[in-house]
Amino acid sequence: MPQHVLVPIDGSDYGFAALEYSLTSFPDASVTALYVVDITHDHTATVGSTESPTDRAEEHGENVLDRAVDRAADHEYDRELQTFLRTGTPHAEILSVVTEHDVDHVVLGSHSETSLTHPFLGRVSEAIVRRAPVSTTVVPEPSAAVRERDLPGKILVPVDGSEQAEGALAYALEAFPNGTHTVLNVVSLPFDRSHEAVEGTYLEEIVETLEGRAEEILDSAKSVADDSGSTIETATVAGKPAAGIVDFAEENGYDQIVMGSHGRSLAARLITGSVAEQVVRRSPRTVTLVRGSP
Repeated sequence: MPQHVLVPIDGSDYGFAALEYSLTSFPDASVTALYVVDITHDHTATVGSTESPTDRAEEHGENVLDRAVDRAADHEYDRELQTFLRTGTPHAEILSVVTEHDVDHVVLGSHSETSLTHPFLGRVSEAIVRRAPVSTTVVPEPSAAVRERDLPGKILVPVDGSEQAEGALAYALEAFPNGTHTVLNVVSLPFDRSHEAVEGTYLEEIVETLEGRAEEILDSAKSVADDSGSTIETATVAGKPAAGIVDFAEENGYDQIVMGSHGRSLAARLITGSVAEQVVRRSPRTVTLVRGSP
């Protein structure tokens, strides 16, 4: 369960959506909003202005943080919000605050157009997902959509039998005890054929082996849930890991995905590392990447 959540914001609605998610999802955690003044992206300059770009950017940042404080105060839980204003390279400053202030979770807003229209929430969110030493959540929806969700809601936890994936399940069960949890294993077949097409061929044994492994993985996940006194549902689909996860979540109305991320001490597995990043890029729903094992 996160104790200190950092929410980098840039004044866009997607940044405030991340704040909304944090305030709702972690009612017992300390929440800090961070605005990073990046003077290389000063879009407020006016011809003939006597105010320096840095002064303009800092003033804008203070206004954004004031809005964040007001939103926290107006939230249903009437939360107090700590704020930081930093100057520098956004992802570097975010990582510095994580280290310096014992942050154990980062929540970022993002959406499909951010690489062009909002560089802060595009390139920066990807950099944090890859480099942060703590778990991260990426919220790709606007704030109105986040408010409409009955969080934590339906939670999908992809598993592949790795310690990292089981760590994500343990996190989801502890952090969101009021949610409904489904554990999903994506069976990645080495060929593009239906099960009917392989019956009676040598490929049938391959499918049976993979499906048997999927059952073992789901049984292991059930043991994790049993140890925590929780109940989970299980599901299996065939396909490519990232696409299978995102499509299953969308087709079945899940509110968020919680999955393992690559760890510095663990080798990348089926749904960790690059596949986790693919899910973050493709998913129209919130994705949390958990570092560490149970």
